[in-house]
Amino acid sequence: MILNQALEIARESRPQAEADYFDHLRIPSISALPQHAADCRRAAENLLRHFRRIGFDASLVEGNGHPTVRAEWMGAPGKPVLTVYGHYDVQPPDPLELWESPPFQPTVREGKVYARGAADSKGNHFACLKAVEYAMAAGGPAVNLRFLIEGEEEGGGSVLPGFLEREGPNLKTDFVLIDDGSFAVEGHPDLITGLRGIVYTEVEVTGPAVDLHSGGFGGVAPNPFNTLAHLIAALKDRAGHVKVPGFYDEVARPSAAELASWERLGITEQHLLEETGAPALEGELEYPVLERRWARPTLDVHGIRGGFTGEGTKTVIPAMATAKISMRLVPDQDPVKVYESFAAFCQSLATPGTRVAVRMIGPPAPPVLCGTDHAGARAAAAAFEAVWGQPVGYLRTGGSIPVTIDFQRALGAPMIITGFNQPGAGAHSPNEHMTLEYFHRGTEFLIRYLDELARV
Repeated sequence: MILNQALEIARESRPQAEADYFDHLRIPSISALPQHAADCRRAAENLLRHFRRIGFDASLVEGNGHPTVRAEWMGAPGKPVLTVYGHYDVQPPDPLELWESPPFQPTVREGKVYARGAADSKGNHFACLKAVEYAMAAGGPAVNLRFLIEGEEEGGGSVLPGFLEREGPNLKTDFVLIDDGSFAVEGHPDLITGLRGIVYTEVEVTGPAVDLHSGGFGGVAPNPFNTLAHLIAALKDRAGHVKVPGFYDEVARPSAAELASWERLGITEQHLLEETGAPALEGELEYPVLERRWARPTLDVHGIRGGFTGEGTKTVIPAMATAKISMRLVPDQDPVKVYESFAAFCQSLATPGTRVAVRMIGPPAPPVLCGTDHAGARAAAAAFEAVWGQPVGYLRTGGSIPVTIDFQRALGAPMIITGFNQPGAGAHSPNEHMTLEYFHRGTEFLIRYLDELARV
């Protein structure tokens, strides 16, 4: 690969890159909703066509779920192998009424493209796809490449983890680039050193056999919603402390040096207030705000359903009420132990006449720590600084990428976790967006990264 030639092609091809990226964003590849299964496959096939067009050996990995796109180019004998991870599935766009433009009609406003998946995470892997396209046009990438882009990151699935477990010995790689993150500070690229794990559950409370008239049975019939309200209130106190027995027993705090490095980032509570639009922050106030955001475990309610929620009135005591509740975990918490304690605690909170059942949705993901003292991370830092003109920051993120532990177990290669989204991109929220300049700089980063890796 001739570096300057690849960079020049990238700059000349920006309009076409945006057009292809927008086509990818138009596909409503919502993995959590069964009615969008065909759209998920369409998104995978769209990527498949792009990889084959530029000369990669590409196929779909099938399984009990949405397919993973596998694409390889091994035309640089003796050079390192880089495996790049991404995901083409996206979150549901609800609530639709809060979007300023339709979520699957990419719309550019003030240099940002607004669409579901623009930031999380189609922009990241599509910028990388374009980088290798331009590298191919400039004589071929300087290293060997493998892409694994899954369709089940947002809801958990078995296709990619199963593939890694089966084929790990045949997937020799020197470095794994997990390309599913964002910047914490505007204009300052990051390398992520840790991810929180996750346990996602559904808590179901049942009472009477059928919905009942609240006038005829109110005061005697058990109301699952009342029980669910008591249950949720008992899970955390007003200061943000989780009350599940044993929840904090195995929590490892970050080192003093790590905490000091985060303090130097200059991210204040005011920054987070502006980013969230909330009038105040909450949580365990005895811990610094970035430790609460990145390195403390959490418990959050994501949705409640049951009974009557339409316009007008319907005086009903529902037969069932459910809540979706997740816990983000940190080193050294064990997801299975946390789930078992959570489920037992919820069941103990049932009131007379109600029954509580707890189900885990998707496989649990343990927390991950990722070192940066290796050649792959140093090459990434150099490439980022060349593109953004700023040294990288080293930080954790509060999110989870469940498949990272599968990469660690199956491949054992050093990981580089990063991404190209700007702060406040609105991932999982209405009006999700990505700055197009960041998208194009992400492409330039990977071109430079391939060149840096060829010299390690």
